[in-house]
Amino acid sequence: MINNQYFYEKPNLVVDNATVTYNKGHTAIYDASFNITGGSICALVGVNGSGKSTLFKTIMGLVTPTKGRVTLNNAAIKTALKQNIIAYVAQTEEVDWNFPVLVSDVVMMGRYGKMSILRIPSHQDKQIVAEALARVDLTGLEKRQI
Repeated sequence: MINNQYFYEKPNLVVDNATVTYNKGHTAIYDASFNITGGSICALVGVNGSGKSTLFKTIMGLVTPTKGRVTLNNAAIKTALKQNIIAYVAQTEEVDWNFPVLVSDVVMMGRYGKMSILRIPSHQDKQIVAEALARVDLTGLEKRQI
């Protein structure tokens, strides 16, 4: 069963006094603090090398702050990452639109972290995918090629 707290509660991302210092002593982020609530629109702007990518990697749990913390709905960001509650899409235009993959296949990719090593979808996985498609009003398009 999916932890419904993350689907029905507005997400609340908190970065609290986060500092990221790399091994050679370079501080990429110093004492960053902010709160972003679901439904908000925000932007991160800065010159090259100012720490934007490091901040995003920290928010996604890929970089651990040397000081401070990052939470999603009051849970450590690492917990959300392990539970596959957060994800990101890399900025790339290398998509082969002729590759034979269905809408349901792409949505099922979000379940891979919960599947066995063989990646064979269970009945529950298929049900969760159907619910996700219904949630975004894509029911009936499951078998359409992207």
